[in-house]
Amino acid sequence: MSFNNRNNNGQKSASYSIKPFRSYSQMDNTSALATFQSLASAMDEIHNRNASTLSFEELYRNAYNLVLHKHGNLLYEGITERLTVHLRRCGGRLVRLQRDIHSGSGGGGDASSKINHHLAVHSGGSGGGSDSLLQYRLLEELSKAWTEHRITMVMVRDIFMYMDRTYVPQQRKRPVYDLGLWLFRRVVWERSMGDGEDHVDEGGGLIHQAIMPSAGHNNSLDDDPMNNMAGEVTTTLGNVASALLLQVIHQDRLDRLDDAPQRMALLRSLVQMLLELAHASNGAYADAASSFRRVGGGAAAAASAAASAASNSGNNMPVYERDFEEAFLGESQDFYRVESTSRLSHGISSETTNIGGSGGNNSSSTGRSGANTNDNDNDDGKPAAKYSAMEYVHRAQSRLQEERVRASTLDLPASTRAALLRIVETELIERHARTLVEMEGSGFASILKVVASSPAIGSVAAASSAAAGGGGGGGSSGRMMMMHAGGDSSESSVVIDHERIKDLASMYELFSRVPSSVNHLRDALSERIKIDGRALVKDQENNVAPPAAFVKGILAMRERFHAVVTDAMKGEKKAQKRMKESFEDFLNADARAANCLAVYVDELLRVGLKGADERKVSAELDRVVVIFRYLSDKDVFEAYYKNHLAKRLLGNKSGSEEAERAMVSLLKAECGYQYTSKLEGMFNDMRISKETAEKYRSHKKSLNNTVSNDARDAENGGKPVDVEVSVLTTGYWPSQNVAPCILPPAVKAAMDRFQKYYLNTYTGRKLSWQTSTGSAEIRATFPPQKGSSKTRRHDLSVTTYQMCILVLFNTRDTLTLKQIRDETNIPEDELRRHLVSLCTPKHRILRKGSKGKGISGDDDTFTYNADYTSKMTRVKVPMVSMRDASSASSGGAKGNGSASAAGGASKSAGLVDGSASVPLSVEEDRRHLLEAAIVRIMKARKVLNHNDLVAEVTRQLSGRFVPPPQFVKKRVESLIEREYLERDEADRRVYRYMA
Repeated sequence: MSFNNRNNNGQKSASYSIKPFRSYSQMDNTSALATFQSLASAMDEIHNRNASTLSFEELYRNAYNLVLHKHGNLLYEGITERLTVHLRRCGGRLVRLQRDIHSGSGGGGDASSKINHHLAVHSGGSGGGSDSLLQYRLLEELSKAWTEHRITMVMVRDIFMYMDRTYVPQQRKRPVYDLGLWLFRRVVWERSMGDGEDHVDEGGGLIHQAIMPSAGHNNSLDDDPMNNMAGEVTTTLGNVASALLLQVIHQDRLDRLDDAPQRMALLRSLVQMLLELAHASNGAYADAASSFRRVGGGAAAAASAAASAASNSGNNMPVYERDFEEAFLGESQDFYRVESTSRLSHGISSETTNIGGSGGNNSSSTGRSGANTNDNDNDDGKPAAKYSAMEYVHRAQSRLQEERVRASTLDLPASTRAALLRIVETELIERHARTLVEMEGSGFASILKVVASSPAIGSVAAASSAAAGGGGGGGSSGRMMMMHAGGDSSESSVVIDHERIKDLASMYELFSRVPSSVNHLRDALSERIKIDGRALVKDQENNVAPPAAFVKGILAMRERFHAVVTDAMKGEKKAQKRMKESFEDFLNADARAANCLAVYVDELLRVGLKGADERKVSAELDRVVVIFRYLSDKDVFEAYYKNHLAKRLLGNKSGSEEAERAMVSLLKAECGYQYTSKLEGMFNDMRISKETAEKYRSHKKSLNNTVSNDARDAENGGKPVDVEVSVLTTGYWPSQNVAPCILPPAVKAAMDRFQKYYLNTYTGRKLSWQTSTGSAEIRATFPPQKGSSKTRRHDLSVTTYQMCILVLFNTRDTLTLKQIRDETNIPEDELRRHLVSLCTPKHRILRKGSKGKGISGDDDTFTYNADYTSKMTRVKVPMVSMRDASSASSGGAKGNGSASAAGGASKSAGLVDGSASVPLSVEEDRRHLLEAAIVRIMKARKVLNHNDLVAEVTRQLSGRFVPPPQFVKKRVESLIEREYLERDEADRRVYRYMA
């Protein structure tokens, strides 16, 4: 059809014609084969590095047309064929290279014997020989072939990009680039070492029979190359390369690798190759019918399986895992198992600081053949089996760091790194944790013993240690440093071996990588605390050390072990708990610790903190409270503490009132208000007593009567005796069930006057005089010495009992023990104690008739000593302890009756310093507290079984003491007898509250 176009002048212009559409012509097979042949030639040029002469636009168009005209299958299979031909040439070249290398190194035999040689070559030999360099060539050539193949596949991928976008997804084929990697794996990496020929049909059918079989037959490339010939294992090029990779890593671990940076860079590239090959094998493709079968076993396989399971399912790496990871992890496990065993096998029975041994090889059935070559030759130059525990720890830390660096250098996947470190930690730490802790001389327990045995500065043990020429436990005195509690040099001097603690910290840091291994360290810490603590308890039981020294030893122990837990074990909560439980174990064996702690606090508050600043007081009291927290018998401590506090307050012996109140505040914060209510009441009584004394003095002045009208004051020169009375609330102070003694008439008159004033001022009250706790000042006049006419006068500061005894000698020079007892009514034990105190060599105011230091009996005489002399005008006559007085009275005292500032305890209350038993008064209080708690609980619950009742009672009373179940049962029986409770008729273990 044509059209003519005319212009305005009627003339013809150009004509237009419309042509029909050209008919569609399908590209036939001949044209398709010819088109592909051009593409195949281009691929060959790319493989031959002649890509610069090609027109990629034209090649892309040809590939596009083949796909467009439904020849995509021809194109895809042709690409597969050409790539396979090239890779078979490459694989054959590498196989022949390896054969040449093996022949040049003197090897021979079949392929199986050759691969065995490669797999074992890393077990021996040096890293710098010619054989190693020849073997290294295969890895270089493999890496070079891989690099060139990747570059080639990038160009090929660009040519067939349209096929990748259309044909490949539709037919579920591999993309061209992934196809090239997958073929590299099958044709090169998994190439049999017995196949050194290329098998290329140079005359060329388009599709090679061995690669492109007819439909209905499985592709030979999909068969697992590791299984062939009815189950026989075929050695592949990948096996050889993997063995060489492990050889290089093994030599690097032994520090025998020449040109280590370059060789590790090569290994990194090959590891990345395996990862890429594994990635290219992923996916559900129609040509990927092969299955992956994992080989190997043992801990390495388990670690590899765990690493695989931890990885993402879309990032599975079968080639990498099968051909490298499992073998790498297995070799690592064997290497470190043999190395660690060889270091410690000779040291278990050693008795020296370093692990003993003759340096011989230690064979291990778990290691690979020849792996023991690292036993006698170490990169640090130290012979095998000569490591102490700490040297082993430092070596293990170094090994772990090396493996982290090596894994980073090789750029291993995170799953492999985790599995590798887990294996190294298992072999170096977990398997030998107990050995490292218990190793004689250098293990954790031995070092802990050295740290714990450092004696306190100034102690007897410190002097003995210095005389012996060294610290306890083999520790060098030059390594010890002095640590002061609270950071103040004036507070506490405890030797802390910080160098040893650093060693403990290194071992803890290593063990903390395997949490289960740290239990061995905690067990050793607990055992050492218990051993040292029981030794202190035994010394106190045998009277080797007084109670205060026992507590000082506990405080020093706590300082050292606290430093271990805080510095060495990083303040770990579980370690702190074990330390607390260990101290509680030996401190609560009996009531001794609570008793001794109260004695120590008494000594501290009397003289230890006198003149101390607030910071030192706070630091010392905080140390005491730490030990107090460990006690379960807090009521025993309260009883002793209250008894000593009463003596300090009444005898005006406290070094600091602020320190006294600070101690009570700390106890209140620990145990609550109820625990310290009586202690606070004691301070309140003393305050009120001072106010009462002031008012009484004002009252006496108001009378304006300096001369007494009472005849009883005649023995005091007619002047009334000045008396200061402390009025105490009965419920607050320790019970004193002691009858008043017979006081001198003048003193009795003064007391009667005060009682009359007090009862007139405060109605409804009753006063009971406690003469056993008073003190007095008397003026004693002695005859002049020879050659002098001046009488001697001394002001004696004595107890009330001593005053009563001395006043008797105003009328008589000699009295017997029976006479003194009858005229004073002083209890027997206290009478003997006070008489012995007045007869001591330093303060011999009285002379004892019998020989020896004890009192023989009722007929023993005491005579006024007119020759008594003293340089001091004011003389304080100290009291001997009750123990010394008892020993002296029985004739068995070994000392000279040296005076002690501490008075005796109340025997009626059962409070004896250093006693391990619970005082009778505390036992009685416990019965009342326990019964009250049971009634209170049952009144609220109404019905409760026995076990629940015991648990609830223990919970409520744990702040004061922990009642034993048998004790609870006895009190329940007592309450049932008194009809507070009754048993359930159906179940005898169930109790009911009776209203």
